[in-house]
Formats: sequence, C-alpha cells, structure tokens
Amino acid sequence: MVDGVVLPFWQSGDTAALTNRLAADAVFSSPVADYPGRAQTAHMLTLIATVIERVDRTGHWSSDREELCAFTARVDDHELQGMVREEYAPDGSLEHVTLYLRPYRSLRAAMAKMAQRMEDSPLPGQS
Repeated sequence: MVDGVVLPFWQSGDTAALTNRLAADAVFSSPVADYPGRAQTAHMLTLIATVIERVDRTGHWSSDREELCAFTARVDDHELQGMVREEYAPDGSLEHVTLYLRPYRSLRAAMAKMAQRMEDSPLPGQS
C-alpha cells in the first residue's frame, strides 16, 4: 500500500513533501500534455494548486505501487470532478502522475487559468 502525494499536496501546499517523493524521471500527464522530469512535474502540480480550490477526496483505491484518488474541486464558479493516478517505483518514489478532469466546461475554465499561470511562470528551462 502506498500513501498518496498529490491530493494532500493540493490540500496543504507543502511543496517539500511533493518534491521529496518525486522520482528524478517523474512524468506528469495532464489532460493537455505530458511533462517529463522532476522539475516540470513539480512545477505543473504546483501551478494546478493555484488554480483549483476546495479539493476534497471522494474515493480511494490503492495497491502496492499504485494509487487512484477521486476528488472534487472548484475553479472559480465551476465544480470539477477528477481522478489522480499515482504510479510508484520500487523505492517508493513517485514515477508517474496522470490527471483526469471533467466536465468539459469546468476543464476549459481550468485550462484557461493554467494558461495564464504558465505565462507568468513558464516551465523550468523555458522563458
């Protein structure tokens, strides 16, 4: 059994707890694109934390090296429903995070806010 990292991070904002668990070659798969490496994964998950509010876990499933959490959140006046899949290496580091969001109208609102955040704070190595 593993302990999830992403939802507790979005709820607490504890960046150290997130980055300490990420594998060097971690990958974040968003509804839009994949972001390889610890720096880009941490950056994107941190930006998401500034976009979504009131993150509440509504379901949880886990195995030895995988966790799936269902959640609800808000983006402005839009309610989001989502799932986060976390895949772990044998050493316990977080290797892959996949984010699923719905409904489409709420996803569009979240994507628009993320685009603004990324303009203000580009991915590491980009400017």
